[in-house]
Amino acid sequence: MHRVFWFKVGGKRMHLLKLAGAFFVLASVLKVAEAAYDIFVVVNKANMAGMRPELISSLFGWGIGAPYNFSGEDVLGVLLGPVASFLFWLGIALVALMVYQSGKLVFPVEEYEQKMSAHHRKLIETAIRKIKKKR
Repeated sequence: MHRVFWFKVGGKRMHLLKLAGAFFVLASVLKVAEAAYDIFVVVNKANMAGMRPELISSLFGWGIGAPYNFSGEDVLGVLLGPVASFLFWLGIALVALMVYQSGKLVFPVEEYEQKMSAHHRKLIETAIRKIKKKR
C-alpha cells in the first residue's frame, strides 16, 4: 500500500511530500548556484595569483615565500573545495527533485506485509489444490 500525506492550508489540501520537496529543490538549486559562483571566484583568484605572485597571501590567506610562482598543483588544490561543494549540492538537488516528483511515500513495512501476504496466498492455494486432488 502507498500512503499520501496531505496538509491543509487555508482550506486547500496540499501534498506534504511535494511541498517539502519544493522547498528542498529551491534551497539546493540556490546552493548549487552559490557553489558554481565560488568556483568562478577561485579561478579568478588563481589567475590573478599566477600573474602577480605577491598577491597570493592576500588572495588565499596563506603565504609561502616571496619568490613563489603559483603552479598548476596549487590551482588544483584551491579548486578541490569549491568543486566538491558544487557536486555535493548538485547531488542534494537531484535527491530533492526525486522527493518532489514522488507521488507517494512507500513504507517498507507495508511492502514486506504485501510480500508476506502473497507468499501466504500461494501456500493457501497449494493447500487447496492438494485437498481437491485427494477428493
